[in-house]
Amino acid sequence: MAHVHTILIEHYNAKKRLDVLISASLDISRSKAQCIISNGGVTLLDTPVLSNSHLTKTGDVYTVTVPDTPQSTSIDPNHDIPLHIIHEDEHIIVIDKAPNIAVHPGHGTKNDTLAHALLAHCGNALCAVGNSHRPGIIHRLDKDTSGLMVIAKTEKAYLVLSQALEEKKFRKEYLALIWGVPTTKHCFIQTNLDVKRSDKTMMEVTLSRGKHANTEYIIEKTFGNVASLARCILHTGRTHQIRVHMSHIGHSVVGDQKYGKNNKKSLRCGIPEVRNFKRQALHACLLCFHHPCTGEYLCFNSNPAKDIQELISILEKATSTAST
Repeated sequence: MAHVHTILIEHYNAKKRLDVLISASLDISRSKAQCIISNGGVTLLDTPVLSNSHLTKTGDVYTVTVPDTPQSTSIDPNHDIPLHIIHEDEHIIVIDKAPNIAVHPGHGTKNDTLAHALLAHCGNALCAVGNSHRPGIIHRLDKDTSGLMVIAKTEKAYLVLSQALEEKKFRKEYLALIWGVPTTKHCFIQTNLDVKRSDKTMMEVTLSRGKHANTEYIIEKTFGNVASLARCILHTGRTHQIRVHMSHIGHSVVGDQKYGKNNKKSLRCGIPEVRNFKRQALHACLLCFHHPCTGEYLCFNSNPAKDIQELISILEKATSTAST
């Protein structure tokens, strides 16, 4: 059964995009509003309005038909993928993502992403939250990056958290094993980042093209001259930001197959377990935000994934032996 809503345009909401207006008026995501529009669910004087960018006018009356069923999705639940749940309530779920699992379907993925596991855990109602191909997903981690993520279980939580993320109200910190020892122990790396023109799967530092990116890092521990453990604090959230920035200053993340595989420091490393580490040693260790419904400020901590902990132990033993 569908729900029919009538929206009268007053002077204060005139000259707004139709998708923005419907999203705000019905308290649904913008992507869901766009889906309703494209499916002919919005009419003006009994005529479907099919343009998301259609501008509203004072006095117009729109009829919006919202299907009662969840959005269709090509994602099927996968009950075989384990979830490490840190916190869960009726509105959100916070997980500690394992390495080597993509967050949502894309090129090269099958029925094996975090989104498939979340559908299995939360049920099909999650399909109606946010984007149908990324149900409930507020932010993402790279496939080979481990650590904390928050997922919305309701449309209200999705809208509030998405807005908070856009307004930079999340606190996100990572632990990264990086090659070598930076001369500056506490530093801000501020550059522009954009898609690499020669390889669309990578990002690169640019002079003016792209978007501003700001990474703060603090060196917490060093392992001789071989590597360092850096706490990286994101002040912006660009794709591959930490990986690109650490590579840019000559201290790429250990194991990074995109931005550090040609690093001379890794080739010279005499510790095979470190030299041959097959994924970026990067872990989302701290995630703080206001609960979307209660307003409570929540902070979650996570220890590095097991493989990174083992790598740290190997580095500690190797470098302590070398110094004696």
